[in-house]
Amino acid sequence: MADRDEPVAAPDEVLVDVLAAPITPLDLLCATGTSYFGVPATPGVQGVGTVDGRAVWFPTSAGMAAGDGSMTSKAVARQEDLVFLPDGVQPAPMAALGLSAVAAHMALTW
Repeated sequence: MADRDEPVAAPDEVLVDVLAAPITPLDLLCATGTSYFGVPATPGVQGVGTVDGRAVWFPTSAGMAAGDGSMTSKAVARQEDLVFLPDGVQPAPMAALGLSAVAAHMALTW
């Protein structure tokens, strides 16, 4: 594990306290150097965490653009990309289910 400075959020971003981050196929491609997106400084293209005490699912730019990912204690995410989760959600299973579960949740609640 490497020590890093706490990330700084831009005006349209928020700082997420990360609770769980899955390893996705894109993370594996980036880690092995076989993705044309490059190797992020901190991997992790998505995760579950909290913002202002509320549980959220969030994507990061890791592996797709410059920026750090979700496999850290604090990550940066765009405010508009956050998906607020129901109270009591378990972070690790939600992170493991990932974007598919978020899409299903959104389809049922919007």
